Amino acid sequence: MTVKVHYTEVTTSSSAGADTVVTVGCGTDGNLVSGGAGASGGNVTTTDYTGPGSGGDHLNGSFPSDSGGNPVSDGTTTASYWSTDAHAGGAGSTNTYADVWALCANDGV
Repeated sequence: MTVKVHYTEVTTSSSAGADTVVTVGCGTDGNLVSGGAGASGGNVTTTDYTGPGSGGDHLNGSFPSDSGGNPVSDGTTTASYWSTDAHAGGAGSTNTYADVWALCANDGV
C-alpha cells in the first residue's frame, strides 16, 4: 500500500469576520483516508509552527469535502478532498494562513 500526503497553505482574508475555505485533494494518488487542518503564522512544513496573526483567528471546521469545499453527506464513500474553513477574528489581522492536509492511500487495486 502506498500512502501519500497532499498539503496546501493559503493566506486567509485579513478582513474582520471573513471566512477562507481551503481544499486539497488526492488526485490520482488513491483514496482519501483522513485529513487535518490548522491556522498558523505560515510555512508550517519548513519552519517551526507559529500561531496565527491574531488570537481571534481560528478554524470553523475541518472535514471531508467535494472539490468546491462543500462538506460531503453522511455515509459518503467517495470523498477525495479535505477542506477547512478558517475564520478571521473580530479584528482584521495579517500573517494568518490556513493549512490543510489530505491523507491518501492506494492499495494497488
